Amino acid sequence: MRVSEILILARVRIHEYDLSIIADYYFAVNERLSTVEGSYGLSVWRDPQDSESFLVVYEYADVEAAERGLVAVTEVRSLAETQFADFRPANVLRVRTHERSGRRVSKTANTACLSMSVRVADPGYGPELVDQLGRILDELQYIPGFVGYVYGQNDILDEEVIGIVTWSNALSFQSSLPPGQASRAIEFFTRFF
Repeated sequence: MRVSEILILARVRIHEYDLSIIADYYFAVNERLSTVEGSYGLSVWRDPQDSESFLVVYEYADVEAAERGLVAVTEVRSLAETQFADFRPANVLRVRTHERSGRRVSKTANTACLSMSVRVADPGYGPELVDQLGRILDELQYIPGFVGYVYGQNDILDEEVIGIVTWSNALSFQSSLPPGQASRAIEFFTRFF
């Protein structure tokens, strides 16, 4: 289904001593976003290979909703105010969604997994890479354990194409990889919140 939604992807590092407060913080943010017109929700994902690395996915109907969401998020007490050590700003990426299928990222089960690829085309070849990724993701939806996918382009760099697939479990994700090949271009996360 072709859409014009916006994803905000925020990569954050959270010190292990702060993990007890992160769920409370994102619960408050999610509650605040539920009052924002055009906000579809948020989800927090953890890198099982790096326990302090997280991906936060915000889903919005359009750019205007994403901007309203940003204002709403700033109204929630900042996590940086309570962090124990080594605060580093989030690496944030805004994605113009080209297409999605299945369940929204934020509507997956708490036991779900997420795989994400970030690919960069040669200058001027962003649309071709979008089409190629779309064909690949269309095939993945037939793998048992597939929950949903969404993909699109970096809002400021058309050549950067981002694809996200959610899975019911890690085995489903593993079965999506070519035989005998662990793809380094695909990042893997488990649902945290």
